[in-house]
Amino acid sequence: MQDLYGLGAGVHGINIRTEPGIDADEMAARINDTLPLRSGVRARSWIEINQDFLFVLQLEKNMIFFLLTFIIIVAAFSVTSSLLISVVRKTREIGLLGALGAKPRQVAACFCFQGLLIGAAGTVVGLALGFGALHFRNDMVAVFTRLTSSEEVLVRFYQFSHLPAYTSAGDVWAIVLCSVVISTLAGLLPAWRAARLKPVEALRSE
Repeated sequence: MQDLYGLGAGVHGINIRTEPGIDADEMAARINDTLPLRSGVRARSWIEINQDFLFVLQLEKNMIFFLLTFIIIVAAFSVTSSLLISVVRKTREIGLLGALGAKPRQVAACFCFQGLLIGAAGTVVGLALGFGALHFRNDMVAVFTRLTSSEEVLVRFYQFSHLPAYTSAGDVWAIVLCSVVISTLAGLLPAWRAARLKPVEALRSE
């Protein structure tokens, strides 16, 4: 780079690599405090230098989160339709519960709880599949590159042969809560319909 820009013995800047766990912005601020004010030299962290790129990454992350939320909502409609069918099929049983003294809110709670169970079960299965795919991601990439003979291309153009991964506990909990809450809310409409059934009319249904 010195020959390319004709700098001779000069340099554009000095890169400093810190130990893991050290805040880059704080380190840059400490370096700036020690530099003379009139030197024209300023320390910048990698976060500040790549803030546009990091903004794009954050935007993509938010878009993926919204897409996942919409996917969960679509799945919630499937839960709602399944529970509505269950209400229709079990009309006599619902009427029997009412005849035995069950209150409408208790009948409604049964279907809300069923939606909660469906959401919890789906969340557990989804987490297992997701963490499994995350754990074996490099193995899957290796199989794909062998099948397509693109091992050298991956290293040459993307400068890596293994996929890095970072799992945020906050993101995982947000997805889990959204899944369970939306699935539970999906049971409200079937629960409301079941609670409105009158025991006498329900027992007469075929």
